[in-house]
Amino acid sequence: MEVTSLREPKMADRVATALRRMFIRGEIAEGAMLPPESELMESFGVSRPTLREALRVLESESLIRVQRGVRGGARVTRPRRETLARYAGLILEYEGVTLRDVFDSRVLLETPMVIHLATKRDPNVIAELEQIIEREAELAATGGAGHELNDFHVAIARLSGYKTLQMVSDMLHHVIEKAHRSLPVTEGPRAREALRRSAKTHRMLLDYIKAGDAKAAGELWERHLKKVEEFVLSRSDLSTVVDLLE
Repeated sequence: MEVTSLREPKMADRVATALRRMFIRGEIAEGAMLPPESELMESFGVSRPTLREALRVLESESLIRVQRGVRGGARVTRPRRETLARYAGLILEYEGVTLRDVFDSRVLLETPMVIHLATKRDPNVIAELEQIIEREAELAATGGAGHELNDFHVAIARLSGYKTLQMVSDMLHHVIEKAHRSLPVTEGPRAREALRRSAKTHRMLLDYIKAGDAKAAGELWERHLKKVEEFVLSRSDLSTVVDLLE
């Protein structure tokens, strides 16, 4: 067997890996501009096309933002949870996952979170939830959009203190938010009443958390999430995550 050439592991991937490691370790700070291309090419011993391919990889991961032009360059950015949600949503679409499965998964994820918050009764957590509920009361009074109450759900995940669960929750929230926005806009007394009921439920949950009644908090939140699920799915022809593609 005659071998004319062998290619070592893709250099662009190796350059991207090295730079990614520097970002994560803080060796290159968030917001900093990367050195000029000529300097990076010399440091890594690679060609311009190889370097630019590595930068495209990092840009697709939201780790850098490339600015074109004479004064352009690559600026280091913090990886965004939206990127995780977008890619996870793509996999759910490809796998044909149903929206009901997504909603049911949120129930299984968020219910233990509120039980945890009610068990801990952290004053700082309670104070922040109180502020959110006050804003919700103003929203309900002015007839705002129902999906805007999702701030409370996002806060539940964030305040639980578990970063991994928060990221999974963000991914599910991304899909559910798209489902809400895909529905026809409802207005009038019915919409205002739905908004009022959701805000009231959030207030009841906070009262249970304040009282340290973890059992009641978990039961209330499970019922609430299932009602939201049925409300969304009954008003739409959507069945799978792929139906949400724009």
